[in-house]
Amino acid sequence: MILGTIENWRGYAWDNDRFRAGLAYLEALDPRIEDGKYAIDGENVFCMVETYETTPLEGHEFEAHREHADIQCLIEGEESIFWAPTPGLTVTKPYEPDIEFYGLTPNPTELVLKPGRFCVLWPQDAHAPCVAHGKVCRARKAVVKVRLA
Repeated sequence: MILGTIENWRGYAWDNDRFRAGLAYLEALDPRIEDGKYAIDGENVFCMVETYETTPLEGHEFEAHREHADIQCLIEGEESIFWAPTPGLTVTKPYEPDIEFYGLTPNPTELVLKPGRFCVLWPQDAHAPCVAHGKVCRARKAVVKVRLA
């Protein structure tokens, strides 16, 4: 898992053109973009933009993906993403194409996203996104999906 600011993404040693393409896309993203799915490199790299209300942690589950890594970048608002490594977690909903759900662990690590911050989540990174940080608010987020194989 990586947590950083979009203006500093080039400071990481990205050894994959797909990650570089996704991060460059986020860096140039117009915050007025409409919700929807946007191709960057076909199905290898694409971006999903969505607007939603954050919600309290209660009722959330961890999720993890196998085929894609997530690059999540907040456009507007503020949210918490709770994180834990997948080994040792209890599966609550078995794997379907590119997603599996797990029960929350006690005391997961909290990542706080604000506009301009991004996090990268790999298959071993269980995460519970869209959680209210402090109070419920409207949020807009761009999630770049990077195919791993």
